[in-house]
Amino acid sequence: MIKTIRLEFNCHVGLSDHTLSNIVPLGAVALGARVIEKHFILDRSLGGPDSTFSLQPDEFKVMVNNVKDLEQSLGKSEIFISEKVEKSRQFARSLYVVQDMKKEEKFTEKNIRSIRPGYGLKPKYYYDIIGKSAKVNIERGTALSWDLISE
Repeated sequence: MIKTIRLEFNCHVGLSDHTLSNIVPLGAVALGARVIEKHFILDRSLGGPDSTFSLQPDEFKVMVNNVKDLEQSLGKSEIFISEKVEKSRQFARSLYVVQDMKKEEKFTEKNIRSIRPGYGLKPKYYYDIIGKSAKVNIERGTALSWDLISE
């Protein structure tokens, strides 16, 4: 119910785990749990009502590290361009308008080119764009984007 509760009530969800395995807390984190409650004991041989499902220090450390690794591998749900990728774009090629164009003028081999930096459409779209029309007037040196192209 972790996903359901998180979405239905728009809140952080946790899990109270009474197993010795790391599978349950890892599954919970993968489903969106933000809090894991796990019983802890210094030495299981000490006994007690919860000792059979309590983790000892070394086991607890493994669980915490596994959760951290899983969270990192899941990534973030935001879409963004990393600083490293953004810097590398200056060395990539992309499509640019190389001659002033009027609205409804056709894209040709003469008015668009694949040049640096990589802030326009990827060069793989070159032949998809040739023959299409400009949606608006476009100045020379403009990085080409889909919103500038009529179907």
